[in-house]
Amino acid sequence: MIRLHEFNTRWWGAPVGIVDDGAFFALPPDERKLALAPYRWAEFRSNLKSAPPFSAMHNAGFLLADTQLQFRIGLKSGSGTCREELEVRFASETPFELEDRELAPFEHERYGRLPHGQERTNARFGAWGRQLIREHPETCIEVLAKGEPQGWFLSQPSSRGLNLALAMLCRSAQISGFLLYEKGLASYAARGHRIGWASFSVTNTAVHNIYAKLGAHFVEPTGIWMWIADQEEAAADRGAEPVVSRTV
Repeated sequence: MIRLHEFNTRWWGAPVGIVDDGAFFALPPDERKLALAPYRWAEFRSNLKSAPPFSAMHNAGFLLADTQLQFRIGLKSGSGTCREELEVRFASETPFELEDRELAPFEHERYGRLPHGQERTNARFGAWGRQLIREHPETCIEVLAKGEPQGWFLSQPSSRGLNLALAMLCRSAQISGFLLYEKGLASYAARGHRIGWASFSVTNTAVHNIYAKLGAHFVEPTGIWMWIADQEEAAADRGAEPVVSRTV
């Protein structure tokens, strides 16, 4: 019901859990406490319509941290207002580096709500971005204007279409987020991709407006609940060994 989130554990530097079965919240309180004991914090995500009772999650110490809007979008090349002077480089053809310090702040991510999480958020998305570039260089792009990086669109193929996993502006970008997204999607379309999908925080109205303007179709929202260990207890080594899994 609860297991180690390997990626978040590496990023945070301490065990982080993920609950993948809503039945966890029906367990007796002592069993839940024992299961959570190895972790510094944990997450649970669920379609809002089928989520366990909010009161049960609240009683277990899980509070709603974010709502993610999922969408699908048709990818079209050669349309819209893409600026001609923008250059696109695919990592499979022209490798590029991704540095945490170059990324614009992630103001709408739930991880910023963790203790000292805001200053660590860029490191998480930088690490995820570098992983995507290593594993899927053919669908990871850098967008440049006059030879200077403006941002990145890092994606991965899936059975549902192209997962538009991570789009990021450069801290020193001179273009708008709209132009980055429009250019990125058009570049994927030019390579033969037809459908893209992803999700983003409901608090990120700028991205919502961009995808709406580009013709996205929004589908069911997903709630994400977070539990954070008592800070005094978290400072001590609690000894229990969590179960390792490969959740991304």
